[in-house]
Amino acid sequence: MKFGSLDKRDAHPVILMFCGKGGVGKTTCASSTAIHYAAEGFRTLLISTDPAPSLTDILEVDVKGKITPIPGVEDLDAVELDYSRIFDMWTEKFGDEVYAVISSFLPLGREVLDYIAGAPGIDEEFALSYVYDLYTGGEYDVIVWDTAPAGGTLSLLYLQETFYTHMRDAAKLYIRLKETLEHLTGREKRDPLKIIREWEQLAKNVLDMIRSENTTAFLVTIPEGLGVSQTERIKQDLEKFEIQIGGIIVNNLIPQEVDMSSELLSKRRQVQEKYMNILEETYSGKLPLMKLPLQGHEVIGIEVLRDIGKQLYG
Repeated sequence: MKFGSLDKRDAHPVILMFCGKGGVGKTTCASSTAIHYAAEGFRTLLISTDPAPSLTDILEVDVKGKITPIPGVEDLDAVELDYSRIFDMWTEKFGDEVYAVISSFLPLGREVLDYIAGAPGIDEEFALSYVYDLYTGGEYDVIVWDTAPAGGTLSLLYLQETFYTHMRDAAKLYIRLKETLEHLTGREKRDPLKIIREWEQLAKNVLDMIRSENTTAFLVTIPEGLGVSQTERIKQDLEKFEIQIGGIIVNNLIPQEVDMSSELLSKRRQVQEKYMNILEETYSGKLPLMKLPLQGHEVIGIEVLRDIGKQLYG
């Protein structure tokens, strides 16, 4: 996939992931991209799974926890996942199934769900499941995904792969334990093996979605040492998951036409040129590099984002 083009392979929507370390402009690039494709007539959803999101702020529209049409942009909806409601959302979707599995082993009360829903990794697991439901819902042509900062996104992917592996083992373990429990208690309990198998299939489906030809990741960085070094690490980790990478957006470049009489600006330009050279040497001929200049105004509001989309996509 190239910047500004869509490569839709089947009935599912295209997913465009924006990845990078915190503070490099992922939300800006994702929002501008979503506005661009909506303007092209694609039914578009902009979603943020960042635990500390800024989508509501940058759009100047409250999209927290609920899919919301964006005023002034036809064909665009947006939502940022409300992590304060993860417990309720998770319990509503998975609670009965979890209780059915656990209670088949031990006589535990429903309060066990409070403990499980607060366990590490539950929020990341639910975030991926939420994206998958939107992916299979058939309502959108394009899903633009503003991901969590690099560490959170990668841990989310590793968790999903681990969950899939554990679910395969869980089915085998349950079969062995079920036979033992029935022998000891003399009675057959409700069989949740079907639920375990469904969880395993869901985990596989989510991984297939991430690795699909419809899914493309774009790396957002800034021309500074930490941003450049993390970009390569993120690229390598995404490639481990067989996620195709569409290109790199280098944000906040000082424009060439800026007056360099300021010593501070001159030094900053030298730093940026050093790391732009590294990026071009590393990725030339391998990945497209899109340069996004430092804006002379606050990046907030639909019209500003629309203009940045024009800078990105022409």
